[in-house]
Amino acid sequence: MKLKLSGVFAAIVLIASLHLQLVATAFAQEAGTRRTWSNRQITIRIHDYAQIKSAVLLQAEQSAANILKEAGVDANWVECRVGETPSGDTACARPMAPLDVILNLLPRSMAKRSDFRDEVFGVAVEGTEKDFGFFASVFYDKVKDCAVLERIDLPPFLGAVMAHELGHLLLGKHSHSNAGLMRAGWSRKQLHIAEQRGLVFAPSDARQIQNAVVTRSLVRSH
Repeated sequence: MKLKLSGVFAAIVLIASLHLQLVATAFAQEAGTRRTWSNRQITIRIHDYAQIKSAVLLQAEQSAANILKEAGVDANWVECRVGETPSGDTACARPMAPLDVILNLLPRSMAKRSDFRDEVFGVAVEGTEKDFGFFASVFYDKVKDCAVLERIDLPPFLGAVMAHELGHLLLGKHSHSNAGLMRAGWSRKQLHIAEQRGLVFAPSDARQIQNAVVTRSLVRSH
């Protein structure tokens, strides 16, 4: 089974365009602020539209965090409320900044809008040489269906998919690799390696991710 995890669909692009305006505002507001930032930590705002069981989500976040940690990056997870009630968490309410990214966990009803095949588990609005990537989505029910079909443990598999999408945001355009977590397609064997928490970023990808996070931190500090 192939895992193809890149692309953009209209709903996410619309969200991205709105939030990018907030990013620009954040840069201006924080230019003169004296704060100390970890140059190897990102904050991941989780928008759980799929209403995943808390135990499953926590384990998936830990699996993704371990993958990022092995690549030399720390992850700060913030679960933001979705729906009509705004989140009271200040990390979710504040404008976006270079070390912040958004990861949407979408149910089947929202994933259908993307028109991707069943084996596509997520999308990322990748950055360019001049811009950072901030927005990614995972199609939760497609991931869960695959886990059931292949008889693999859902949380670590979901965590690997989440880490893959975050990798796209940090690595930028054309960030699929010939090895490791960033392969464009995962074989059945690799799916089971992901379940065993053994699918990680290739060394060259890990180095690029570290450099990307440091670059974001330097923008934040100015």
